[in-house]
Amino acid sequence: MKQFQSSSELAHWLTARGIDLTQWGRDGAKTLENLWDEYASGEVAFHDDPPLRIVEVVQVLIRRGKHVLLEKEQEFGNAQRRSRNLPPSEKLKRGEHYIEAAVRCLNEELGLARDEIAFIGSAYEKVTRVRESPSYPGLRTQYTFHSIEAVAKGLPNRDFWRENAPFSGGDPVKRHLWAWRPRN
Repeated sequence: MKQFQSSSELAHWLTARGIDLTQWGRDGAKTLENLWDEYASGEVAFHDDPPLRIVEVVQVLIRRGKHVLLEKEQEFGNAQRRSRNLPPSEKLKRGEHYIEAAVRCLNEELGLARDEIAFIGSAYEKVTRVRESPSYPGLRTQYTFHSIEAVAKGLPNRDFWRENAPFSGGDPVKRHLWAWRPRN
């Protein structure tokens, strides 16, 4: 694993390996400082030559009848928005179990308390994929997805916005638009 002491050291490493940072921070992309925050908090790691961002993510499928809850859109603190169409998802921190990350996700993004969530243990799946990051254009990322199902109490029946709890702590996402959509 590649180690860094500062965001400028990370930026130098990326640009020296051909990653163009000029597209970051616009058109739905995150900034170098966002990537540094992810690294400093233990949410991502890096492999060298060629650069590869390593991320573990938990995705929580919340079903209600024939529908599943999806994050339709994110709004950043600068009012920029990006489409998502993903279930509630959270990056695991170094050493964190995927269930702990799922509880943190549902609390931070949906305002759910632990006693409002029931996980369905038999529905676990783990998949690893490598592709360019939509958040950091030009940076290849290895995603390990831990997919689980859950039942959650207290969610509205219609599309709804929820504030993102970590926004005040520096997370770039201010709020999320959630929608129930027919499941496949």
